[in-house]
Amino acid sequence: MPRDKRRQKKMQSLLPWYAPFVSGALGDMTASLFTHPMDVFKVQLQLSGEGSRSRGLYSGLFSQLRTASKGNLYRGISAALLRQSIFATLRHGMYYHLNKTVLAGRSVGKHSSKNKPSLGSLQLLGKVGCASFAGIVGALIANPADVVLVRMQSDPFWPSKQRRNYRNAFDGLHQIIRKEGYRCLWKGCTPTLVRAVLITSTQIPSYHSAKRHLTTSSQLKPTSVITHLIAGIFSAFCASVATNPADVVKTRIINMQKNTGSMSYTGPLDCVLRTIRAEGAVGLYKGLSATLCRLVPHTLILWVVQEQVTRAMLAYNSV
Repeated sequence: MPRDKRRQKKMQSLLPWYAPFVSGALGDMTASLFTHPMDVFKVQLQLSGEGSRSRGLYSGLFSQLRTASKGNLYRGISAALLRQSIFATLRHGMYYHLNKTVLAGRSVGKHSSKNKPSLGSLQLLGKVGCASFAGIVGALIANPADVVLVRMQSDPFWPSKQRRNYRNAFDGLHQIIRKEGYRCLWKGCTPTLVRAVLITSTQIPSYHSAKRHLTTSSQLKPTSVITHLIAGIFSAFCASVATNPADVVKTRIINMQKNTGSMSYTGPLDCVLRTIRAEGAVGLYKGLSATLCRLVPHTLILWVVQEQVTRAMLAYNSV
């Protein structure tokens, strides 16, 4: 085993079990503080001008900037932070421990048969599987916060008498339970789970794979911020391309209104099929530029903060 790899393994052994949960949560929550306005802007672009010609990206941007003083660009930030405190904590922490267990098991049995697939292929499949499972669990538990987040961000598009006017995330949860029941907290769970699987199974494995490739094929160090930024850009691009179709489906289903003459879908699959039939496969990638504008900075901040928090924990525990 190379010296750098042995050193990295030794350093990881110094981390407490909760470290990936904490660093993952802090990374995504910090990123949300900076990129939430772009998330609000993306949702409002997807919901505005439906059924009519859009005035374009920049007119929408200037319109949102004009209302920034009213707090519209940070609408739903409490729900976003609550969601990340659950979703990010679970997906990063569970992925780390699941992947560690899977790789440990495979390293023990890798010489048991010469006819088995290469260890590299098995590791990639294992990482994707671990990330998918972690994403499902995280999204399932965080779905109530996601429902409140979507409602808070889209509230301005309803007539004033129909607005929900949640004061914050906890007020939203309370009002939903009191007026609509607990089951409503898991509305839209299917497309949310699909998106969670896609973003976790692309964003996390692609980052660690890119980081490993950069450190083994160049002079870049695993602790270098440059390494983290380059790997983060690759991770963000993979996640954006993979999740955009799920975002389109989710937005259209949430925005639809029955008996109004507008598009109405029976479910996610119906939405996908009708979109492809009417607009072609490219219809599932509408808003990709807005997705990239949000996910690239979010992913970069996420990984840089997570790496620095992990490094600080290592330094503290190695004293």
